[in-house]
Amino acid sequence: MKALRLYDEQGLLSPVAVDPWSRHRRYSAAQFGHALRLKAARSAGLPLAEAPGLLADDESAAAVLAEHRARLAAERRRQDAALDVLAGLLAEPVRWRTEIRRTQAQHWAGAVLPLTGAEDAQAADERANELFGGLWRRLAEAGNPPTGAFWTTFRAVPGSETEVRVLYCWPVAELPPADWDVESGTLEAGEEMVVRWRFEEDVPVVDGAAHPAVLELVAAAERSGAEVSLDRLRQIGLLDEEGEPVGMEVAVRLTGRADR
Repeated sequence: MKALRLYDEQGLLSPVAVDPWSRHRRYSAAQFGHALRLKAARSAGLPLAEAPGLLADDESAAAVLAEHRARLAAERRRQDAALDVLAGLLAEPVRWRTEIRRTQAQHWAGAVLPLTGAEDAQAADERANELFGGLWRRLAEAGNPPTGAFWTTFRAVPGSETEVRVLYCWPVAELPPADWDVESGTLEAGEEMVVRWRFEEDVPVVDGAAHPAVLELVAAAERSGAEVSLDRLRQIGLLDEEGEPVGMEVAVRLTGRADR
């Protein structure tokens, strides 16, 4: 059997003897227990790399089984969440409302945070909050506090097809001093298309993909005949009266519209 040959090659279950003519493997009755464990482990999808622990003492075997159960449970939760999202996408689609607005010139100060992909979402959020909160305090202490809601945008890294950086920005009344080690600039006055959503809304979002509001925004901008500059797409926080985040809006600068 292929499975027995594989177990032998991996050093997991070696026969007590091999017939020199037929190459049939012979196993002892004492090996049946390990053979059954390997068979069950294979059916359960347990990686062979973890099989030695399964064949060790009962405590090690129980630990290997518990870890594999936890992985399977996490995968089932991920799959269930993805199925729920898919069901939402197949149901009546969300009707997004886009609008076009004129913006005034706005100074901003920002901090750049690389996205490594090696840390989990919670760790990345904590790192971003620490960096962004520190910038807020520094601006306030300098007498130039933020004048409105924060916004973010993505930046591609020259020469890399996968590395991305996030620029976190605060709108400010004045540009920070030139000797500050921060990003800064001025958003030009112009026209942009906007779509927004609140966190309380039940919107199907595919993990690892752009928010459907962003996709609708880009499609609507293209339908309007505008030239969409994705590198200037901004995600802007929606705050309640107490300054707590309650949603997001996404805005993209429009250029080249024929009906302007």
